Amino acid sequence: MRAIVLERNKLVGRRVLRHFLSSGIEASLIEDPAALPAAAAGARLVCADAFDGDAVVAALRANPGARGVLWTAEPLKRALRYMAECPQVMHVLGRKDFESAPRPWELMMLLRRARDEAAGPAPLSAYLDWGHTGFDERVTTSDERDRVVARVQDFVTALQVPKRLAEMASELVHELLMNAMYDAPVDERGVPRYAGDRKAVVHLAPDDAARLRCATDGTRVVVQVRDRFGGLQRKHVVDGLARGLAGGEMDTSHGGAGLGMSVCHHNALAIFFDVARGRHTEVTAVLELDLNLREVRTLARSLHLFGELA
Repeated sequence: MRAIVLERNKLVGRRVLRHFLSSGIEASLIEDPAALPAAAAGARLVCADAFDGDAVVAALRANPGARGVLWTAEPLKRALRYMAECPQVMHVLGRKDFESAPRPWELMMLLRRARDEAAGPAPLSAYLDWGHTGFDERVTTSDERDRVVARVQDFVTALQVPKRLAEMASELVHELLMNAMYDAPVDERGVPRYAGDRKAVVHLAPDDAARLRCATDGTRVVVQVRDRFGGLQRKHVVDGLARGLAGGEMDTSHGGAGLGMSVCHHNALAIFFDVARGRHTEVTAVLELDLNLREVRTLARSLHLFGELA
């Protein structure tokens, strides 16, 4: 696999390139956007800051088999338009500022998946340092959902972090479980069972249960919700998030909650969506614990689309 990295900051470019080479991907670094069209020919990955998003999109359209990776220190809303207009753009990585590279663990995770697409979703342990601890629950009813949301808040509160971080984790889990329990379930004809009424009392069969996993290594908290239906579509994520960040209203059509997507976005530093159509939708969200509340509010977010969203 070959990748081309466009980065105007030489030091950042070298740091990013090092991760590509460490992952076993052949990569070349350029600094001038004018060189991108020729350099990107035949490349599998075309990567750059979202500031050069137009050049990346043009290069991707000239290379239908290529995929795009953007990074940004700005609000996700500005980079999201490239995901909306070009399906080949699958990743936006937040970074601290324009002098910083994307977060190494996050970059390496997407490179590992890009190199071996057949590998499937990463295990929860891949998001955490060795020695992490957590819990795993299956949720079938509205009452169980509320109990699990409270358990997550208590779990994060016990880590001696600001109360707001624990509240953010619980809000995030609530929304992810709502998606898995209300938007995802369909009957044998593919008709949504609960999406029309998010206040309905839900009783899912054991095989249809939403699965929640929550763990921490003391640096991050990772929450992951999985359903067995695999009905989430790219437009539900990208369009829904765009509506939510633009202040749009809740969309009650199946799978398209704009405000719900914005809740997920605001409460997690990075979100990974992975779909195998008809088999699973898995959403993994990462919260950093060593940030002050101002950083939590202002740091650029990341969005990753894997599987059949890609």
